[in-house]
Amino acid sequence: MRYLLINPNASAHITARLAASAHAVLAPGETLEAVNAPQEPAVVRDAATLALADAQALVLFEAHAAEADAVLLGISLDGAAETLRARAGRRPVVGMTEAAVMSALLTAPRIGLLTLGPAMVPLYAARVVQMGVAGRVVGIEAPEAPSAFLPQTTGVDPATLAALDAAGARVQAAGAKALVLAGAVLCGYAPALAERRGVPVFDGMACAVLQARALLTCQA
Repeated sequence: MRYLLINPNASAHITARLAASAHAVLAPGETLEAVNAPQEPAVVRDAATLALADAQALVLFEAHAAEADAVLLGISLDGAAETLRARAGRRPVVGMTEAAVMSALLTAPRIGLLTLGPAMVPLYAARVVQMGVAGRVVGIEAPEAPSAFLPQTTGVDPATLAALDAAGARVQAAGAKALVLAGAVLCGYAPALAERRGVPVFDGMACAVLQARALLTCQA
């Protein structure tokens, strides 16, 4: 199976983080091509940059998807997922946050969603409504963690992990029994956060690979 990972922002270090999560769950014989936008936005932090990213996602799809069996959309608001599905035919197009949310809901009756930056909260609130799962998302927490976005930040950044830990505690207090990490820069944090919080934590890109594989297998 050949996966195309589209990151519709221009930050190569974020693409590398997304790809690392994807590679961690690839099966033998599977391949991954990861691409990012050649121009703005550098990162999606609000509605305006989301619109730019949606346009870039379509450009990247048209340029790179011809040989792909499935497309993984590496933007945490899932942006252009429906537009790409309309062009992909029978090939799966899986958004990272929708994949993580749906996976989490198979393990817990109520979940919490963690992202970064308070400006993102209304966008994620609208996204879970769009997905039809708002009644099972008990809280959306978006602490500030500027170091998470720095190009030199690799692996698990202690300051970001601490912010996620505190945010996770808040949504768990509200009743969440599983946590979703909604943010490309949060790929790779799930194991460390799960160890701290004692509940399942879902990495969006890892979930996207697994769900794309399942869809391809079911269609075979």
